[in-house]
Amino acid sequence: MKKAGRDGIVMLMVEIYGQQSVELTKDVLQRMNKTDLVGKLSESSSGFNTEKKLQQKDPQHESTMTPVHSQLLETLEELGSGDLEKFKHALLYTKMKEGLPKIPRDQVETADKDEIVKLMVEIYGQRCVEVTKDILERMNRTDLVGKLSESSSVSKGPFGCVEPDDCGQKMPDSGHWTKLDPEVNSTDGDESPTYSLQSEAGNCFECNVSGIRWICKDKVSFQYKFCSWEEHIERMESLKYLPAGPLMNIKVIAGKFDEVYLPHWICIDGNTDILGEFAVLHIDDCGDVVEQVSEVTPCHVKLAEPVFSPKGVLIRVGARVKTRCSVLIFKNNKAFLKLNVYLIPCDPGLREEILKIESTNGNKEIRKPPEYKPLRMKDRFILSTDMDGAVVCPKEVKLKYEFTDPQYFQVCIRNPDADFLLELTKKNESIPVWTRTIDEDDYQSNSRAPDDYQGTSHAPEVHFVDKHQCDLKANVNNIGTILDKLLEKGVIREEVYDQIRDTPTTQEQMRKLFRGPLKAGGKEAKDVFYKILEEEESYLVDGLKRKESGAGAIWN
Repeated sequence: MKKAGRDGIVMLMVEIYGQQSVELTKDVLQRMNKTDLVGKLSESSSGFNTEKKLQQKDPQHESTMTPVHSQLLETLEELGSGDLEKFKHALLYTKMKEGLPKIPRDQVETADKDEIVKLMVEIYGQRCVEVTKDILERMNRTDLVGKLSESSSVSKGPFGCVEPDDCGQKMPDSGHWTKLDPEVNSTDGDESPTYSLQSEAGNCFECNVSGIRWICKDKVSFQYKFCSWEEHIERMESLKYLPAGPLMNIKVIAGKFDEVYLPHWICIDGNTDILGEFAVLHIDDCGDVVEQVSEVTPCHVKLAEPVFSPKGVLIRVGARVKTRCSVLIFKNNKAFLKLNVYLIPCDPGLREEILKIESTNGNKEIRKPPEYKPLRMKDRFILSTDMDGAVVCPKEVKLKYEFTDPQYFQVCIRNPDADFLLELTKKNESIPVWTRTIDEDDYQSNSRAPDDYQGTSHAPEVHFVDKHQCDLKANVNNIGTILDKLLEKGVIREEVYDQIRDTPTTQEQMRKLFRGPLKAGGKEAKDVFYKILEEEESYLVDGLKRKESGAGAIWN
């Protein structure tokens, strides 16, 4: 706002406050004793509603509306003034499904039909049609429910889908894709698993894990595995691109693809201006190649007769887009309850990595019905709960792509004894973007086990340094001495030692240590590392042991 001129200020106010931007401006002008301007604004704003109704009839205005917006507006046009007030009342006071947020009362009360639709599309996204149907049913307007069901079941083009799977007129609709479960070939150690798929000729297929789609005239057999974007991000930023979908290393074993659709996590919402902002990264022996795409749909980009290698969807830096995100929740098995809550882009490879990290630490996932939220990358979010005595740390998390050591919220509750609510809210805003209820059944079965898997001989043993690697990376201070001793013991070589020491921050030095020498050296290297930690970081190790037993302070 500080950098904005007059036009910029007006655009910001209209975007954020809508119809109420006029009242807000009047209030500010009155505080400034600019009563002459207040009078002028009052006179000019008296024709505002008429001008807006004329604008709604303007073909140019109609052409900018998304198909979902048009469907809902066409439905609400059937409501008289009395029924519209009933609709607004129901919108304000009906309990929404699965924790959907309420639209602020002051925005609903003064809104006309077009503004109601805009608010619903903005706040409920893909579920605005479902909400509208629910309210119309409560009003006994089954005639409009039927009309809306008919119109929303018809594809409106590549960017007008109601559900994310409905990806446009040039592709088969979601019902025509044959869903396949891949064979998972797990590997030992820290390597990502490989997924194998086979398909018959002449059909449209979709992988249930990655979301990749393909069309082939002949039988096709291929493998893929998820890769990390992290080592490529800096190079991509130099080319003015950012990751926009999972990075996958694809290898064709037999046959040939005619078309392949790579998944992306960008929320298009009918914005055709950003279609030219997409590209695909192709990594081969000669380096990085940025390929143009032949078609973009709400969930995929199309490649015709592709040559494979590591590939992933990109979006140009500076494009005003939102990212489809999901929330993952994990619980521990200690005497007190601790939840790790992740906010991530809808990247199945990143989800796979987080599951591996959490399972290594002995944590279990709390599965809730998924809800994919469109959020802006680099925005900051706050997690809150209504459980008394709960501690949430950190206070806020920035939404960004991190494959190694992704950020997360930690919720610590000493003696939970009831259901409680988790709410995720954008910083400096009041309406939650995500809400879920954690039931007693979700956490009670394992939250009071005295020790990790004590007495269960079949459970895999997790090394101390693996179990506490997040705390170690965040809290180790004497990294220089530790590296010296690891070099002396032969755990790390001279060149690796120099590389780690040249890394600017302690946390990044620890990350490189875990990813490199400790990962390669296995249990023997970790045993040596643990002995050195006991000598150089005795207070930290003692605290982590207390953490295991559930005694002492709760570590954040």
